Amino acid sequence: MRMLPVYVRITAPLYWWKEFDTYKVGTVANSCSTMHKIQAKEFTMDDFSCEHLMGGYLEQMRRIIDDLNNARKYFTVGDQFFSPGNKRDWWQMIQLLPSSYNQTRNVMMNYEVLANIYKSRKDHKLDEWRSFCKWIEDLPYSELITGGKR
Repeated sequence: MRMLPVYVRITAPLYWWKEFDTYKVGTVANSCSTMHKIQAKEFTMDDFSCEHLMGGYLEQMRRIIDDLNNARKYFTVGDQFFSPGNKRDWWQMIQLLPSSYNQTRNVMMNYEVLANIYKSRKDHKLDEWRSFCKWIEDLPYSELITGGKR
């Protein structure tokens, strides 16, 4: 199973990536750098995994996105006191960014790593892990990973 490589592009929230990063042996990943690209485009609700937020919490998320966009605007265009590119405004985005922010990474791993992930995460409380395990079940020869279970 170590000799069956898998290359995949994954977009997932930072809270999911924190858990994925426990699988360091047999994985290689590179990401679209949050540190260098955070200001590249305006923030929208689609940039975040917030499908379970309701009522006031959803409104709070909208306010956070507004605050992120204000800091982005000051960073990219400046204001009456600071020229564009001021690190003060960059820090506002980095430190305010919620863990629900979706980050994309290109990942290389193998069937052995996927078997470990599948065994540990197939019944996880996070929707993202259950979806990832469903994706694993659709891979060619997935019975090697799942033990024939679907």
